Amino acid sequence: MSPLLPAGHDSRNLARYASGSRLYDWHTRVFHERLLAHVRTAAPASVLDVGCGEGFVAARIGERMPGVAITGIDESAGAVAFARDHFGTHGTYEVGSVYALPYADRQFDLVLCSEVLEHLDRPEAALAEVARVARQHVLLSVPLEPYFDAINRFGRRLGVGGDPGHVNFWTRATWAAWVRRHFEQATVETSLVYNVALADVRPLDVRPVDMRQARG
Repeated sequence: MSPLLPAGHDSRNLARYASGSRLYDWHTRVFHERLLAHVRTAAPASVLDVGCGEGFVAARIGERMPGVAITGIDESAGAVAFARDHFGTHGTYEVGSVYALPYADRQFDLVLCSEVLEHLDRPEAALAEVARVARQHVLLSVPLEPYFDAINRFGRRLGVGGDPGHVNFWTRATWAAWVRRHFEQATVETSLVYNVALADVRPLDVRPVDMRQARG
């Protein structure tokens, strides 16, 4: 067991971060930078990371944007304990379900849900909760199929990671359609082997003029 892995906490996500793989470290760093670019575009004062896991993404946002109030929530008590122990200076972390977020409507400027929806039996219900607590923007990412699966299989042959446990699969086209079915204003893109979307959930009359006209 890696020294990063606390006793009693079994996490595929944490095992990948602790693997020491230069390839995984590189692709994670590039992907996180892309997410950070979207966070900067949204310019939030507060961020909720839904399904934050051990807090690596939330911590990266906190490190690079120190004036932003970061909150992370995950259903795994072990993951939250790890996030508190290792990244508590960058934010607060709580145990809770994506299906019943313990927050008020429109409480956070930006709600991030990265690499979570593909694991859920009820992604539509989860997305409704994510949108409910967002005041300005929602930032989403899921694996880009079929490419992610091919890369994941290759990684397993190298001994990096295991079965990701995905139950939902989005191509570039099906992801764009799914996002735009739920959000009137969204920028959709791919980054490496990930589908990404930044949605503006503000009422039309309070959005900047350029955001009203743009549709990615």
